[in-house]
Amino acid sequence: MKLTVVVDNFCQKQGLLAEWGYSSWLETKDTNILLDTAGICHVLTHNLNFLNLDPTKLSSVILSHGHFDHISGLMDILRIQPQVNVYASPAVSIEKRGDADAKRLSGGFPIQSLRQFRPIEGITEVAPDVFAFTVPKARRNPHYVCCRNLWEVNENGSVETDNFEDDVSVAVKGNKGWSLLLGCSHAGLPNIMRYISEELNIEVFDTVVGGSHLCAAAPREYPLWAEKLSEFKVKRWRLNHCTGFKAAAAMAKYFDDVDWAGCGSVIEL
Repeated sequence: MKLTVVVDNFCQKQGLLAEWGYSSWLETKDTNILLDTAGICHVLTHNLNFLNLDPTKLSSVILSHGHFDHISGLMDILRIQPQVNVYASPAVSIEKRGDADAKRLSGGFPIQSLRQFRPIEGITEVAPDVFAFTVPKARRNPHYVCCRNLWEVNENGSVETDNFEDDVSVAVKGNKGWSLLLGCSHAGLPNIMRYISEELNIEVFDTVVGGSHLCAAAPREYPLWAEKLSEFKVKRWRLNHCTGFKAAAAMAKYFDDVDWAGCGSVIEL
């Protein structure tokens, strides 16, 4: 398997465009899958073209959650490849808000209205050796769920702290073993790793790649996060997007192989 980071906040190659958003392309021996579709600046199609990745060859899109910086390019993909399957939690339909006053619209759309929609509930095999999953609320330690200034609008119209019911990650089994692909880790990175390790009997992760949302963790808590994450065997950390440079630098202090996976990065799995 091969993962190419198509969109990130930062670029690894000249000619690509960066934005606050995330998208990556997973190539397996069976198919091509896009994880997330990046943000509102719509750089996705430019970067796909630059990287010689043909969206007409996609079989599936997996949406990690409903925030705009992960779903805004979906309409571009559907226009180019209308037959693509769109995997997501049904909770992507929940309206999301941002900022301390919860005034800023930040995502959510009626995904059930798409004929291409395929629901992710529990652990869903999207393709051979590719498993998209949500972490049940009962399996989440709330301390590692970063929810500051992130809100959702419930059915009666009131605003409450986002429960991140829609948060999806992806476990893949490639030539190098198991790897974990993240969107924003809103369910909490240690919670995600614990859940899928137990459910799929994963003893070692070759690579953990994507957004960890450690940007929302206070620097004084970095040692606590590192201690918790050290419970898992990970050969390579390739974090990006919502991780934040301070947190990534702290991770490099605690773990041996840590690097930023900006757009243009290619990772063999």
